[in-house]
Amino acid sequence: MSEPRRVWITGLGVTSALGPDRRSFAAGLREGRSGLQELTLFDPSPYRSRWAGQAPDPRCPANVGPLSRCSRADLLGLQAAVEAVEDAGLQPSELRGAAVIVGTGAGGAERTAAYLRRLRERGEHASPAAWLVPHQPANTADHIAVRLGIAGPRCTLMTACSSSATALGVGLDMIRLGQARHVLAGGAEALCALTYGGFSALRAMDQDPCRPFHSQRKGLTLGDGSAMLLLEDARVAAGRHAVPYAELAGYGVSADGYHITAPAPDGRGAIASMCAALRDAGASADQVQYVNAHGTATPHNDPIEIGAIRALFGQRDSLAVSSTKAMTGHTLGAAGAIEAAICAVSIREGIIPPTLGLDDVDPRCAGVDLVPLTPRRAAVQLVLSNSFAFGGNNTSVVLRSAL
Repeated sequence: MSEPRRVWITGLGVTSALGPDRRSFAAGLREGRSGLQELTLFDPSPYRSRWAGQAPDPRCPANVGPLSRCSRADLLGLQAAVEAVEDAGLQPSELRGAAVIVGTGAGGAERTAAYLRRLRERGEHASPAAWLVPHQPANTADHIAVRLGIAGPRCTLMTACSSSATALGVGLDMIRLGQARHVLAGGAEALCALTYGGFSALRAMDQDPCRPFHSQRKGLTLGDGSAMLLLEDARVAAGRHAVPYAELAGYGVSADGYHITAPAPDGRGAIASMCAALRDAGASADQVQYVNAHGTATPHNDPIEIGAIRALFGQRDSLAVSSTKAMTGHTLGAAGAIEAAICAVSIREGIIPPTLGLDDVDPRCAGVDLVPLTPRRAAVQLVLSNSFAFGGNNTSVVLRSAL
């Protein structure tokens, strides 16, 4: 039986609260800088919080087509996809048969909200093509494929906050199965009043910038942005002398089967997805050096995730765990890809990003090295990243040093 194909990450494109591109993103991780700021995309005064991890306004790549049919999420995803291809040193002509797999949550919902607001306030019926077409969550993948001339498989996934982590897993399987040599996989999400108001109504948002695992945390801070990862058959990449960030080594998915929003209190879904990811990667728990936790800073989710990590990894001084959502905000459908990009940078640059704001640990989250306040230099070989979503839709991915 032949060895399974290995999959390398050879290109990254990121736009987030830490900056408009992968370089500013990596610099923010090295510096331990927070990108949280006062929200300016719309008026936050009706809601519980005024804070957000707002990405810079996207720069529109050339030859996109009618901008009226692009939502903010589309443009964020396009910008990240173009950067990932350039970072990988590939020409669009080399990607004709590639796949595009994108995870998202609300898609272009801000365009639909604007249309309905205009209709209510002015009684004006704008063109559906200009206002309603951009709402479609699948548009981001469509625009990426058209802009780059990609004619291979195309898929949009929506599993709430684990969407783009699941997209990475689907891309990994496609290369392993020989269905594609290259996959652009990731996620894009845009802040909009619909999701902001929804989380405010759920009382899930902190009035101050979020502080994962903190004894006084009160909830999450929403963010937006995009990360697209160029996944490549390792043999193809090695043949063209590409230098990988890391190997995408495995992934696992699970469902809590418990509640539409709350995680199972015993952490069974989280444990199942982490175990499945490690099995898929052919790795053991004692090989993991860093876990990028889902770490939303909500009162219930944080201790359940830490309990699951303790149950799987035990009391290990050599294991670091941090949540980077105090740097980027919780980017919902894009979070899994953005945090996988963080893990890829962590492996390449030998850094472990911190849990910002953590100057007083919740006793229920104690017993784990949560990398408080400042980044840490460390040689990182194997990392695990968690994305645990509403409905108990859990995805964990494993990245390994490829060098």
